[in-house]
Amino acid sequence: MKRLYLLFVLIAFCFQINAQENYRPFVEEGKEWKYYIKASSNHWDDRDRQTHYSTKYINSILTIKGDTIVDDIEYKKVYHDGDHSNFGYSPFFYGIIREENKKVYMRFLFPDTYSPDFFSKEILMYDFGINVGDNFFECYDGYNEYQTTMELLSIEENDGKRIYNFSTTDEEIPTMQWVEGAGGFHGLGLEQRIPELTCIDCTRYTFLSLSCYLGEECLCTFDENGYLVSGIEGVKTDVDKDKSVYDLQGRRLSAEPERGVYIKDGKKIAR
Repeated sequence: MKRLYLLFVLIAFCFQINAQENYRPFVEEGKEWKYYIKASSNHWDDRDRQTHYSTKYINSILTIKGDTIVDDIEYKKVYHDGDHSNFGYSPFFYGIIREENKKVYMRFLFPDTYSPDFFSKEILMYDFGINVGDNFFECYDGYNEYQTTMELLSIEENDGKRIYNFSTTDEEIPTMQWVEGAGGFHGLGLEQRIPELTCIDCTRYTFLSLSCYLGEECLCTFDENGYLVSGIEGVKTDVDKDKSVYDLQGRRLSAEPERGVYIKDGKKIAR
């Protein structure tokens, strides 16, 4: 019996060592988080005394690119690029990021300046060394002051990826997933740093999908509900070969978007 117990301990130890050796780092040069966003706007026209509505699809990309030292600590730089008009111009310096002991830390640049002289405090974005049953407090130093407490329910291996499954205290997002090396559907916190809808800027941004890439490799994709999408093949269309165009959620579009990711003839197309 004692030998059997020791065997189980040895097997568990081997699995732990293997998991450590196969750990995929989060902070890697050139890694990208690609956001696909719907911008719904409305404005009042004094000429015809009516409210006019419009919708467009835009892209935002956060890329790890280059090194820097802040407060004697080594970081990688994160830049924003894309056609997100809410920020006024692009590309720009979005923040700095580092990784230590499977923990990912980030310091954002304040949204009203995006100046390298005004960094936020350091925020713990991810902890991939967390154990089942432990809690993680997710918080972003942004306009929306988003925060939630997450409990790790399980860690599983799927298609060569290590996936962390959480329950949360957020009623709108009761469950959440992380992918080792890529993070969750909040990515690097871009959504949490966009101002809420106001009467001055009557544009509502809906994040339809987030994909993490390293070169040509897609590490993962999340849909607008925060669910991990295993592959674009899972998106079904009404007609496969009728030249119809669909977004990543399988909804039919009236035309091919000028930029973004969409599905045509059952294939994923990115512009």
